[in-house]
Amino acid sequence: MTKDTKNNGSIAVLMLMGTQCTYCDAMMQALTALLKNGEFAQLKIVNIEQDMQLASQLGVRSVPWLQIGSFELSGSRTRQELQQWIKRASSVSGLTEYLKEVLSEGDIARAKKLIKNEDKALQSVIHLMADTGAKINIRLGVGVLIEELAEHDVFKPVIPLLIDYLSHSDARVRGDACHYLSLTKDISLLPVIEKLLADESDEVKEIAADSIEDLNLLIESLSVENGREQ
Repeated sequence: MTKDTKNNGSIAVLMLMGTQCTYCDAMMQALTALLKNGEFAQLKIVNIEQDMQLASQLGVRSVPWLQIGSFELSGSRTRQELQQWIKRASSVSGLTEYLKEVLSEGDIARAKKLIKNEDKALQSVIHLMADTGAKINIRLGVGVLIEELAEHDVFKPVIPLLIDYLSHSDARVRGDACHYLSLTKDISLLPVIEKLLADESDEVKEIAADSIEDLNLLIESLSVENGREQ
C-alpha cells in the first residue's frame, strides 16, 4: 500500500435508485460485480420510492445517485467509471479529482461537504489553486471556497502551502496565493507578503501592495477598538 493509498476494504457504497430509472439496473449489476470482485467492502441499494426520507436527508433529487466513500456522484456511470471512482475514493489523490468534478459543475456545497469530512481535502483545494491548467470554473470555485474558509481555524493548516506558492514560477499562482493569504486577516503574514513587493511581475507587486494595505487597515481598526476599550 502506497502513501497515497487508503484501505479499499473500508470503502462502502450507497446507491439510490428508482423503479422507473432507465440506468439504475445496469449500474446495480456493475456494482454487484465489483463487490464480488472484492473492489470495495459494502454495498447498500435503496429504492427512493420506498424511502423518501433518506433521499430528502441526503438532498437527492434524481437517480441514480451514489455515495462512494466520501464522494457523492449523480447520474449514470459505466462499470469502468464506477471502478475508477472506487479507486479514487481509496486514495488521497482521488480527492483532487473529485473536487475537480464538483467544482467544474459549480457544486460548492458538495465541495464544502467533502472538506468537512476529509482532513486532506482542503490541501487539494490549495493545490488546485496552483494548477495552471485548471479550467476557469474550477479556479472560480476554488476562490469561492477559500474566501469562505480563510478566516476560520480549519484553514490554518494550509497557510504554509499558500506561503510556499508565493515562490511559484507562475506569476498568477504567486498573485493568487498572496491574495488568499490576505483574506485570512492574519497580520503576522505581513513580512512574507511584503517580499512580493520586489517580485518581477508588476501584477504580483500590485496584488501584494493591495494585500498589505488591507492588513494595515485591519491593524489600524484593531488599534482604534483597543483604544476605545481602554
